[in-house]
Amino acid sequence: MNKSLVCLWSLSILASAAILMVTGTCAATARAAARDARHSLRTASEQATELVRLRQGRHEFSERLAGGLASKVAGAMASAGLATASLQSLSPEAQAAISGQTKLSRQRATLTLSNVSLPQVGTFLNAWRSAEPDWIISGIDLTPITSKDAPSIGSDLPLRAVISFEGVFKDPAGASR
Repeated sequence: MNKSLVCLWSLSILASAAILMVTGTCAATARAAARDARHSLRTASEQATELVRLRQGRHEFSERLAGGLASKVAGAMASAGLATASLQSLSPEAQAAISGQTKLSRQRATLTLSNVSLPQVGTFLNAWRSAEPDWIISGIDLTPITSKDAPSIGSDLPLRAVISFEGVFKDPAGASR
């Protein structure tokens, strides 16, 4: 073999190797993109199936039970171990009709708890959710209470918790608005 032929073959091999490296990295990138696209498609398909299932299912709203909201809040506070002195205010709004729904109404209320710790708020929310699943927490505003007497190191800071909740209820049979 002469020198020029060896040089030509070496150059061909090097060029082929360079082309294979470039196409190999492009193939790896395309494979990763295809894997991500398959994952996105699977997720979208699962979400679409869930959406169809939820649209086909009808939610049955419960009728508003007898008993005032204050007694329900007091019961949840008692089961959470909160003192009644921590109840600063309870402000229920008037029930309002839901547009397009003749037999449903919505009621909202705001509850203010004072001098409670964060774990106590969590315990109350858990007790409320267990006792009153038809009332949904729609907002929580936690504000630290500042006082001249600083709490001891390691203790929970006292908070003012403003909790907004609402419920959608079926109007009782025979009730008119």
